[in-house]
Amino acid sequence: MKAAGYSEIYLWNRNVGRLIRVLQRMESIGTLSRQEMKVYEVRLEEVRAALNAHVSGALATCERDDHSRLKRQRTAWENTNTKPNRK
Repeated sequence: MKAAGYSEIYLWNRNVGRLIRVLQRMESIGTLSRQEMKVYEVRLEEVRAALNAHVSGALATCERDDHSRLKRQRTAWENTNTKPNRK
């Protein structure tokens, strides 16, 4: 899930950047005025930021869960393998 999440958020950000460049080209050929383009650009950036925040929060939770699980595994392994053998 994590790798897919990171990949998808990368693609999302890359494609929003592409959409913003399309808007800028539309301005340069006269399709949109500078003010119209800026309104849509800000809307795209707002949606991008909202999704990034949501996905980042979910990924951070997943990372914290993995950290806790792996720390417990390491600690258990260390406790099993570093204690002197008693007979």
